[in-house]
Amino acid sequence: MGWCKFSGTCTVRRAKTGGDARLAKRKGELAELVFVLKAASLGLGVCKPYGDSLAFDFVVTGGERLLRIQVKSAFTSHRRGYEINLAGGHRRSRLYTSQNIDFFAAYVVAHDAWYIVPVTAIVGRKMLRLYPAGTARPGGGEFENFREAWHLITDPQPTAAVKDAACEIPSPLAYPSRQSYGGQ
Repeated sequence: MGWCKFSGTCTVRRAKTGGDARLAKRKGELAELVFVLKAASLGLGVCKPYGDSLAFDFVVTGGERLLRIQVKSAFTSHRRGYEINLAGGHRRSRLYTSQNIDFFAAYVVAHDAWYIVPVTAIVGRKMLRLYPAGTARPGGGEFENFREAWHLITDPQPTAAVKDAACEIPSPLAYPSRQSYGGQ
């Protein structure tokens, strides 16, 4: 891989960070930079809100829509898959809803794979399991239809794929109040 300082330890199973929260934060920041590069290369406008107290990391222009995106990443594998923590807030106990974000952009670093997942496709989940290398487990890989699904953001109107996932895109930029997300 070699694109980041952490690449030597990023792709091994459960690399130990020694409890250093700064390393985890740095990895998240690197994934956000990769998201900006990818989104901009697709012709999307990308805006970063000031501070980090909102539920979303970016607002992107997708056609005529403005969409709130929460970027998540996985640097290490676990049982042949990659886990993405979907909980937010102070103690990682609050779930994201369509009231505070529109999409997750989940990045699996070892495979340079993006999953563009509508928040309504993961209602009630605290964890997302991704298998970019495939899975032998029956029922595994249920989110593979969202792999590299950038069209869900770039198309001016929601596509059949979004409708098939029982997703409804909320009104543009319906910013959450601190109370609805819980803030930090």
